[in-house]
This record gives sequence, structure tokens and C-alpha cells, in this order.
Amino acid sequence: MTVAIRTCVWAAVAGLVLVCSMPKAWAAEAGSTARTWRVALVQFDAVPEQSERNLNEMERLVRQAVGQGARLVMFHEGTLTDYTPRLNELAERVPDGPACQRVAALAKQLGCFISFGLSEREGDRFYITQVFFGPEGMVQRYRKAWLWREEKDQGYRNEQARYDPGPGPERFTIDGIVATCFICADGEAPRCIQRAKALRPQLVFFPNNRGGLPDFPVFGARAKEIGAPMLVTNRVGKSWIHPCNGGCVAFDAQGNVVAKANRQGREEILVVDLPIPAAR
Repeated sequence: MTVAIRTCVWAAVAGLVLVCSMPKAWAAEAGSTARTWRVALVQFDAVPEQSERNLNEMERLVRQAVGQGARLVMFHEGTLTDYTPRLNELAERVPDGPACQRVAALAKQLGCFISFGLSEREGDRFYITQVFFGPEGMVQRYRKAWLWREEKDQGYRNEQARYDPGPGPERFTIDGIVATCFICADGEAPRCIQRAKALRPQLVFFPNNRGGLPDFPVFGARAKEIGAPMLVTNRVGKSWIHPCNGGCVAFDAQGNVVAKANRQGREEILVVDLPIPAAR
């Protein structure tokens, strides 16, 4: 299979940063200087309910991205199984489920960070979750908080009928970078953006699973409001009856497009040298 691999280099401009009233615990974890981080945003056709097949594709794509020097490889919301009514069978525990264990082993082997989406099971609850693994194991999991409601449930996308909400954006550190995450419909909720902004991250992860992404200024405004670079992923191919066009994109902290993948539904690995600002 032919995969488009696009590498974009962005010059990071270091400047003086005045830090006011930062909590001591945050100051201890925060990166004190600006840096550049090479990341890969991947869009591919994850077949619904085909976990093993999708994991094989993810491994292939991760190896290609790391071969291009990517330190982090990021996939879309629901990478593992897409949407499914069979949560009792297909949802996995985090971090002990087979998919997480396989990805953790791959991250350790390659010395990289990998983020992907799955349906998580904890007891009798189910979550739409984005996980982050690195060479030392799991870094973070984020559970979607603002669940999508679709009465017709076409393609099993009535999230409120099947999933439990998470607590909302949280602050975590990955490879020395202070970050936060929210998923797809979360990003449409003003309270989500306000909470993310209050965390003062150096980077925002924003995985999606939708037919198409809005015009660039829409999500660029989110990045600018939060005041941090933002990495946006989306799938291609068909999610049940819904065609998806991809369009992965990286924004800087001012909301400008640093790099963008195709929006014509083609598989692509977008490799970006992303400017990470110093901690605020």
C-alpha cells in the first residue's frame, strides 16, 4: 500500500516568557524553554470492529513515522474498533487490555510515544478514551466528557446511549511537555475550552472521528484561545455508512496552520517539526 508521507519544518522562535503566579507543582513539571518536537499525525482507514487488523495497520504506520524521525505518533478517536454496539465484547481495559499491551511494547521497542483511541471498559462503565504510551509505559488516558447525541444512531454514533462521560481536560506531562487532551465533540463545548485554557498547557491533543473537519480558522481559534499549539487528527475511509475525509492538521499557539494533510480521504502520515513554547 502506498502511503503519502509529508514532512514539514517550522522554525521555532524563542522569546522571553514572563510567568505569573504559576502553581509551584506546575512550575516543577513545566518545560522552561521553547523547543521543537517532531510529531506524526496519521490518517488511515480503521475498519469498524476489526481490532487485530487495525493494530497491524497502526504498527506499520508507526514504524514508517518513526523512520522519518517522529518522536510521537498520533492516531484518531476510536482507532481500535471505531464505533460499535458490541462494547461488551470489544471494549478493553486500560492499560491491561491486549491492544494497550501491544502498543506499549511497540513504544518501548522504538523509543517513541504513541497515542490512539479506543473504547475503554472499567467495571460496568464504558468510555471513549485516548491513551498515550511511551518507552516507560502508559503516560495518560483521557476519557471524553461531552458525548455526542444522535437520535437516529446512524453508524452507532449516539455516544450518549452507550458511553459514560469522563471528567474533562486534565494536565499531564509527555516527553517533558505539559499537555492536555480533548476529543471531537469536547472541542465544541465552551466549558471544555475554558478548562483547557486554565490548565496553561504547552500543547493540546485533539483527536477526532468525523466526516470532515471545519475550515482551518475554526480550530485555529481554539488553539489561539487556549494559547498553545494543537494537534488535530481525523480518520479516512468509511466509518460504517459515513465516509471520512481526514485532514489532520497542526496549529501553532497563535492559531496558524503549521502543516496539514489532505482532505480527500487518502491515507497519509503528516510529519511535523512543531514549535513548543516555553511554559507559561
